[in-house]
Amino acid sequence: MSETAAWDDELATVERDGAVGEPMVRQAVRWLAGRRPLGGSRVLDVGAGLGNATVLLAEEFAASEVIAVDPTARFTARAAARFAERGLGDRVRAEPGAIGGQELAGLAPADVVWCAHVVHHLPDPVAALRELASLLVPGSGVLAVAEGGLPSRFLPGGYGVGHPSFVNRLEATLSDHFAGSWSLTDAAVGGGRDWPLLFADAGLRHSESRTFLLDLPAPVSDEVRAHVVGRFTRIQRLIGEKLRAEDAAALARLLDPGDPLALANRPDLFVLQATTWHLGTTA
Repeated sequence: MSETAAWDDELATVERDGAVGEPMVRQAVRWLAGRRPLGGSRVLDVGAGLGNATVLLAEEFAASEVIAVDPTARFTARAAARFAERGLGDRVRAEPGAIGGQELAGLAPADVVWCAHVVHHLPDPVAALRELASLLVPGSGVLAVAEGGLPSRFLPGGYGVGHPSFVNRLEATLSDHFAGSWSLTDAAVGGGRDWPLLFADAGLRHSESRTFLLDLPAPVSDEVRAHVVGRFTRIQRLIGEKLRAEDAAALARLLDPGDPLALANRPDLFVLQATTWHLGTTA
């Protein structure tokens, strides 16, 4: 596969996954907007990807300037195209930048900084939280960070293709893989300190946390089914060789379209995901 084709596939996958997760993100954005009503102001979406959440932020903070920030040029280009398609005009734009880079500081001060599923990837999550906090309007700005929640579920019980503990072992192997390959720190994923305590370590006052559900019951749409199949295909690619033989066989069954118990064929396929958002201020 050419590099361009691979990127096109990656963009299509991220686009689909963003669309599937939109109902949950919309709930979180509305919750945030209810706690931080704004007039003319600036909202930053740091690690915005293709700008799915940025659009929702722009809808809820309708009088604010909203900026999507991401280090991947093709992502920011697609985000900019999305904003144009939605007719959001000059009020919403995409900019290159990342935590730890020099571009973010030039976008301060912001009344709201939104950062979803980014901080735990970084070598020093507390330093990252401090940097995000430095972008806020002193005393009144709000940092909203999406981290943590609960493991996602897609089928009843043990998924019907292996021992009931298959799902737990799959998740454990995947978690260990990410911790190693991404060099995730104990501070972010080790369970020693939850995010409100990490906020305090960064000099932030934690104000509230809330968990939102993505609850897509069976029967799911073709788009949702493709999202789940794509997710498990990636899992097989990442950790298939690390699984014990019986678990590798069970995962292969989930991805075999000729198997009646495969994800592609199950009428009882659903999506249940829980993600937690944490709010903090510098006050």
